[in-house]
Amino acid sequence: MRALMVPAATLLMVGLIGCGDDTAEQAGDPAAGGNGAGVGSSKTPTGNFLSTEVTEGGKPTKLVKGTLISLLFRDGQISANAGCNTMGGTAAFTDGKLVVDSLSMTDMGCPGDGRHEQDQFVAEFLTAKPAFTYDGTTLKLNTPEVTMAFGPREQVQPDLPLEGTRWDVTHVTQGPAKGAPDDPNAAVSAGMAPQNAYLELADGKVSGSDGCNRFNGTATIAGDTITFGPIASTKMACPAAAGQNPLSVLTGEVEWSIDYNVLHLDNASGAGLQLQAKTEPTGAADGASDGAAVTPPCCKTTPDGTEPAVAEDLPLNVPDKGTPASDSVGAEPGPDY
Repeated sequence: MRALMVPAATLLMVGLIGCGDDTAEQAGDPAAGGNGAGVGSSKTPTGNFLSTEVTEGGKPTKLVKGTLISLLFRDGQISANAGCNTMGGTAAFTDGKLVVDSLSMTDMGCPGDGRHEQDQFVAEFLTAKPAFTYDGTTLKLNTPEVTMAFGPREQVQPDLPLEGTRWDVTHVTQGPAKGAPDDPNAAVSAGMAPQNAYLELADGKVSGSDGCNRFNGTATIAGDTITFGPIASTKMACPAAAGQNPLSVLTGEVEWSIDYNVLHLDNASGAGLQLQAKTEPTGAADGASDGAAVTPPCCKTTPDGTEPAVAEDLPLNVPDKGTPASDSVGAEPGPDY
């Protein structure tokens, strides 16, 4: 997972990250008194999960419109999002329970009624040591009053197709150049992209807008790379750009990857783009949402209600503060950026 440094509204970390449970290793060994489902077991949940059902008192519970609950388990840590703030801490699956002693949480304003209450509901649930079952696909967590079921992110929300999707540019990124020595502490910086910049790929071609001028060119997709040919663009007189021109990334061979509705493009120099799909599928499982377009599993919503400024694996290290995030990029292209 790349650490992503994103300009954002002021984010304050509250609470303390709890300590791990040293009994976790025993939980996977029935001979040591565990139940075979703890750390070290093949049935230990890892990766990103999205809620498929939430019940309270035996009755389905509707989450806030447009949200799902996302859980990410990795290296003894949990990161969670319920549509507003990101929370994280240490986690252990031991003695048939998920043990999260405490959670740190960002403190940001979120649009819509009920999101902060939903954050609190999820935080209290996760720290209540819910019992868990996991069959390799479905993760179920339950307390005496609340039950939550989760499925793998890629099954609950499959990745959108590279071709035929309009991808709105949210950030221009810069990371290590290809072939640079591995650095586990290397971060990818993210700068603001021009408003209304987007691209589309289809039939060996790329087209779109840099936020003012339209462009088109060739784009050959082979495996996890796209090779861009010369890009032609219109020559409109444009105001000073409020962001970095994304066309500089679309040169030569570029690596691509998709996480549900977020596309990452990275060229050999380390320059890249982060893009979000313009059109999202709607609908969710009963008890998970009310059928509205679902907030991406790893995104943060800006306080002013605009589209999420970044979608990435839920980070456990969130900057304390930064510059305001970029404006949303959903409008039709034009010279007003």
